Amino acid sequence: MEEKFKSGFVGLIGRTNVGKSTFINSVLRQKVVIITDKCQTTRNRINCIYNSLNSQIIFVDCPGFFKPKDLLGKKLNKVVGDVIKDSDVLLAMVDVAGGIGSGDFYVLEQIKNIKKPKILLLNKIDKIGEKKLDSERKKIAHLDQFEKIISISAKTGKNLDICIEETKNLLPEGPKYFNDDIISDQPIEKLVSDIVREKLALNLMQELPHSIGVKVKKYQEGETKSGEDIINISCDIYTEKKSQKAIVIGKSGRMLKKVGMEARKELENLFECKIYLGLWVKIAQNWTKNEALLKELGY
Repeated sequence: MEEKFKSGFVGLIGRTNVGKSTFINSVLRQKVVIITDKCQTTRNRINCIYNSLNSQIIFVDCPGFFKPKDLLGKKLNKVVGDVIKDSDVLLAMVDVAGGIGSGDFYVLEQIKNIKKPKILLLNKIDKIGEKKLDSERKKIAHLDQFEKIISISAKTGKNLDICIEETKNLLPEGPKYFNDDIISDQPIEKLVSDIVREKLALNLMQELPHSIGVKVKKYQEGETKSGEDIINISCDIYTEKKSQKAIVIGKSGRMLKKVGMEARKELENLFECKIYLGLWVKIAQNWTKNEALLKELGY
């Protein structure tokens, strides 16, 4: 008897920095979403498509739950709420290496009464031993809302095959939503801006990335005089204060040059051609609280 085709949307839910984006990249075996150790790295919902012979799983990466401080924060939390509402299956993730805490239980409480299949992923087991894992498991022993609880390492790939199989079992029968050659529905401009923002977040101090926005102003494909493919890209980097602008630029422009070089190298690897990347830093006071500017930046 022929196995029926299963498909659906799987929301990946958790507080910030539990490893959701690393999970996506490991499952798809290539970089699809940006990764840093900074809060709010993922700011939009991103459909990431995993194909197998008899299934298509659309993993939906989204921002982590956190207490919002401004309009941007409220918008990010709304994105998470929409993902929960629209998904067929929910994967909740916690970081057992860092320890399951109040932030994790807050997230789990938000989906407790959602009448959808749910799996709890205990991530980062590569960083701890069995004794620590047993201790963390006892913290969630009282939870009865999950079909499965699976210990994984998104970084090393341990038990991801089990997670995929269990997720597939919970999906409904359905159509193929995306062609096999599509791994993400991110617009190119959004991917470019995310890569630039990732390099900024990795190079700058802890509190600054939340106040940085990136918008692609120009994306133009062409050829060099020698006939090589080249893409000309210009990005505006928005900060909220003059002092932040100075930090982003750095002494004698060194920080901006470093960020630009790292972003350009990754973009060249991604698009397999030469990239010209121009970065311009602008001040937009309180942009994280400004509805018009947030829309302009894609939020």
